Amino acid sequence: MRKRIFLLSAGALALGGYFGWRRVAKREAESTLADIEFPDVEKKLRHGREWLGKVVVVNHWASWCPPCVEEIPLLIEAQREYRERGLQVVGVAHDFLDAARGFGERLGINYPSLVALSGGFEIMRKQGNAAGTPLPFTVFFDRAGNIAARHLGKISRDQLHQALAALW
Repeated sequence: MRKRIFLLSAGALALGGYFGWRRVAKREAESTLADIEFPDVEKKLRHGREWLGKVVVVNHWASWCPPCVEEIPLLIEAQREYRERGLQVVGVAHDFLDAARGFGERLGINYPSLVALSGGFEIMRKQGNAAGTPLPFTVFFDRAGNIAARHLGKISRDQLHQALAALW
């Protein structure tokens, strides 16, 4: 009888621990647009909440990341094409400030380019990139600032347009 009570108690503890862990893990993985707070390439502190009310595409990138470099022209084009519909692309460079600024100038980035001098990997994890390291990583926020979709790796034109179409 004691063995049975012990096993039931241990099982209940394990089950409670599991659901508690899932609840905490889910909370840690949840993020909103308002959680983004980094300086831009001009060293001005920017806050995600300034883009509330818009569909926002946050693209985590680095100048040393070939797939990141390849997808940035697509994001420049999307910003130009959908700006009037309320789209705001925001780049988050996981790079040095000078590298991010120079790279953005060379490519003609037409959207805010923030620099994750610290805390960048943590915010990526909160946005759903479990490892917090693979780049590029793109997060789509609805107009209320909630995560609507994520894409790990280089995004294609079709994938970008499908994700945006779901948010209009």
